[in-house]
Amino acid sequence: MKSILACGQFAPAAGGIRENTEHIRALAHEASDRGAGMLVLPELCLCGYPPTAEARSWSVSPGGSEIAVLSQYARENAIALCFGFAERTPDSVLHNSLGFLDSGGVLRSVYRKVHLWVTEKEWAVPGPGFQAMTAAGIRLGMWICYDTRFPEAARTLARSGATLGLVGSAWFGPAEEWELALRARALDNGMFVAGSSVQGSFGEAPFRGASLIVDPHGRVLAQAREGAEEVIFAEYDDEAVASFRARLPLLSDLRPGAYA
Repeated sequence: MKSILACGQFAPAAGGIRENTEHIRALAHEASDRGAGMLVLPELCLCGYPPTAEARSWSVSPGGSEIAVLSQYARENAIALCFGFAERTPDSVLHNSLGFLDSGGVLRSVYRKVHLWVTEKEWAVPGPGFQAMTAAGIRLGMWICYDTRFPEAARTLARSGATLGLVGSAWFGPAEEWELALRARALDNGMFVAGSSVQGSFGEAPFRGASLIVDPHGRVLAQAREGAEEVIFAEYDDEAVASFRARLPLLSDLRPGAYA
């Protein structure tokens, strides 16, 4: 099957959940109007990247009204949304999370970041692992920013059948390393990867890199302009994955016993 993927990027207002929600609404409307069935948004885009002292007050529950608004936007635009937020669980634990709403507005999955950056270790608890799921006819999985530097993240999802990786990022490192890491994870596993990168800064530290969509060969299909609020588009094609994996059976040729 083929479908249109989109990545949207913007600079979230610090703690401005209502304002950021309106940005997401506009990006979802644009993506839907241009035929996309899925929109990937940046890490922590709902609340902005929180200082430790603000993380709890900026956090939301997956069952709360803030996510319900995004669910409404997904339904209105008939588009799946992958978005970053500071999650507060019922037992008051905080996570740096990505949520996935399907095109009917159902919250299908919440991924909790496994590999926390130093600024997140002060307020977030790492998640338990990586889990693939099927949505819109595509086997997919999610990871966040620093996870990209760990090949095991994408590989775990690929071994669970994922042919598409959805990535939200707030990248502090060099922009070329963000691009290279995303392309490498796609090529490592013969999968599509759609990465959405937050814009703006955290205090005096700028976020670097732009959103991009990569095919199983590691080729960049679409790339945003760093610093711009915009949506990019590319075609997902599961036949491209099947063709790559038939030519290079990386997953079936793995020898886990030799890697201990």
